[in-house]
Amino acid sequence: MDAIKTLDSALPAATIILYLAHQPESALSLSPENDFPVYSTSEATPAPYTAAVVYLASVMPGPRSPDRLLQSIPRLQKNIPWRHQWPILLLHAGVYDTLDSQQDFLTRLRDSSREQDLTPEAIEDLVHRIEFVPTQHELPAGIPVDGVGDTPIWSVEWPAYHHLCSFFSYKIFNHPRIKDLTYYLRLDDDSYVREPACFDPFEYMHVHNKSYAFRDSPPDMGWVTEGMWPFVSNYAQRHSDVESTLEKNGFEWPSNRFWPLGFGEGVNFPSYETNFDLVKVPRFRTPEMQDFFRDLASDPKRFYWYRWGDAPLRFAEVYMFLDVPQETHRMCELPYSHKDRPFDDCECVPL
Repeated sequence: MDAIKTLDSALPAATIILYLAHQPESALSLSPENDFPVYSTSEATPAPYTAAVVYLASVMPGPRSPDRLLQSIPRLQKNIPWRHQWPILLLHAGVYDTLDSQQDFLTRLRDSSREQDLTPEAIEDLVHRIEFVPTQHELPAGIPVDGVGDTPIWSVEWPAYHHLCSFFSYKIFNHPRIKDLTYYLRLDDDSYVREPACFDPFEYMHVHNKSYAFRDSPPDMGWVTEGMWPFVSNYAQRHSDVESTLEKNGFEWPSNRFWPLGFGEGVNFPSYETNFDLVKVPRFRTPEMQDFFRDLASDPKRFYWYRWGDAPLRFAEVYMFLDVPQETHRMCELPYSHKDRPFDDCECVPL
């Protein structure tokens, strides 16, 4: 019962009981840095870092089909040689608040895992990793519920998609379940590690001292990044260290950067596809990065009217505050697909 008392009181009691019931006694320990469970392969060889896989299972209240998620998670267990069995966090807006809903998901997860030919031992290891994390998303003040008061550029999936973009752009780094981790890997429910990989991505980040890994970097269209070029440019001009970092990283600006009107209008913004988003959390919680997040959050229209996405903003954050050649990695070694599109792979060299 002492372990239960140390867990964050915001989690529903049913979630805590089910969660602990699924943990092997030797696998669960409490981090001295926070009140959440931290996993290790054994007490004799504790991991030198903490990590989690993150899925945003639902953003809005109400039913949501878990079918794609139930295909993604077993492939993750099957095709990655995990050095440590870190938790898989299912962030949700009430879909898994009840014990029955959680048990039903875990039953279906066992079924889908058997379809993927996981061994009984691997299936139980996977079930033990699942953690249901309630997460709320609310419209900012001044944003109407109907989403049409000021003719937003993107009204599709209103406001779920806009919540998602703002959450992964900056809010995730202050989430109580995530902020004290060393690493997280965010995947979409239609993300798949389709074939066996030769290393654990978290272990890769640790061994090579990387802060950000991505899978692809296509640009985001100019019509959904309206105002983003001036926003980043103005911030850099007010912060000489950011300006210097952007220059060192070879960040490319559109022409006429310092003209007062029309700068960047309609120009595509570079981005990282964040359906695969592997992050060293402390590098995104520095005072400098947090100051940028506060500035970003100061005008909610950026997300809710102009549909700014987390993909171009992640690119901006990395180039503004990290050493891109030293800290980033295109993790093409993992055989990865998003939706029905296989990404280009490269040779995987074991650690």
